[in-house]
Amino acid sequence: MTNGTTRRRHTGFLAVLGMAAVALGGCSTLLAVRGQQRLADTTCVVSGTVRAEKPTGAPLVVVLLARGGEDFVLVDYFTTAKPGPWVFGVQEGTYWVAAFEDVNRDGAYQDEPFYRPDPSRPLVLTPGQRVADMDIVVPAAGRALKTGLLTLKGLMARGEEAQKSKSIYALSKVGEIASLDDPRFADDVATAGMWQFYDFLIAGRAGIYFLEPYDPKRIPVLFVHGIDGTPRNFTQLVAKLDRTRFQPWVVYYPSGGRLDVLVGWLDELFTRLELSLGVEKAVVVAHSMGGLVARGFVLRHHETSAKDPIRTFVTISSPLGGMAMAGKGVERSPVVVRSWYGLAPGSEYLDGLFYADPATRKHRRRLPEDVAYHMLFGYRGESGDGVVAIASQLRAEAQEEARSIRGYDEDHTGILASPAAADHLNAILAEVR
Repeated sequence: MTNGTTRRRHTGFLAVLGMAAVALGGCSTLLAVRGQQRLADTTCVVSGTVRAEKPTGAPLVVVLLARGGEDFVLVDYFTTAKPGPWVFGVQEGTYWVAAFEDVNRDGAYQDEPFYRPDPSRPLVLTPGQRVADMDIVVPAAGRALKTGLLTLKGLMARGEEAQKSKSIYALSKVGEIASLDDPRFADDVATAGMWQFYDFLIAGRAGIYFLEPYDPKRIPVLFVHGIDGTPRNFTQLVAKLDRTRFQPWVVYYPSGGRLDVLVGWLDELFTRLELSLGVEKAVVVAHSMGGLVARGFVLRHHETSAKDPIRTFVTISSPLGGMAMAGKGVERSPVVVRSWYGLAPGSEYLDGLFYADPATRKHRRRLPEDVAYHMLFGYRGESGDGVVAIASQLRAEAQEEARSIRGYDEDHTGILASPAAADHLNAILAEVR
């Protein structure tokens, strides 16, 4: 990352969080954001829980089906390592929900226990409809009528019109190999992921990318960028990573989306990789707002994973106490970027990362005891790193859980290019066993 690029990401973050960003953008920005939010508001959400009548310990796969002529066609799928919640985000239409136990763990249905939907009772979804609490029990004796129906491979982004009928999960990349120089990771594309987050999803840019072929002998390090960020922000940290022991994975997400939705999305994508590749150990490293997404993910994955592989979690210059400018934007801006709600100090999402009851803050919600948590923070003067206040970076509840806390005389994005910060990160990773 050049100094110029660092400067652009730094000033871009400030612009994002201030109401001035919207005002300076003029009517075109207002209309673009409102248009994206209307698209998001028309997305239907279908959710529930799934379990097996006679558990075998196998992954459970919930599938979303639609009619294709006389047959059902696969629209999307959701994999969970153990009984628990599932969710789909999809456009209006007529669907059916089925589920099966993936007993042989091959990502395809092959005469395994199957919950078959009633063809005469479809889900007819209108724009923005929410259907919750669908509890599915996969019967031990249940079977699908066609064994070749549910091969869960090859779900990739299609043409734009076809994509709009698919769930956001189906449009995400899961383990695609890319370079940090990939045009998709350019600054302007990342910015579009904030202001035009729905188009970002439809274009099939979001996902978990590999920077090299997967190696089962090396531990994945999952890098999570912040608002208006891109995987390129981690160029220096990736370059200094000990590649004999670790392999870099990068998350790319539309940073204008709701943080709780991003957490569920990331958990699902990571679960697919964990189960298909047999991942036994992993590390999560997050910068800025990515720390809020990543903490939610770490907490959620511990609840959903049968054998949680996450061993170490590192936040870098993360606004763990929120951003006052985001709170002002929520209160006063004519258009509110959805991620601002979670960034606002005292928000339900933010306090929910540290309390089981965010409204009263009586019951602490802590990271799993076997996850080593480390905090890196930046400072340039008394107020913080030029973007996030020191008090927010060093939220007291997070400090209680941290095994190390290290500060650097760097601004908000400069810390990612700091040789000292890279050395400290490598020292943290050297302790992963």
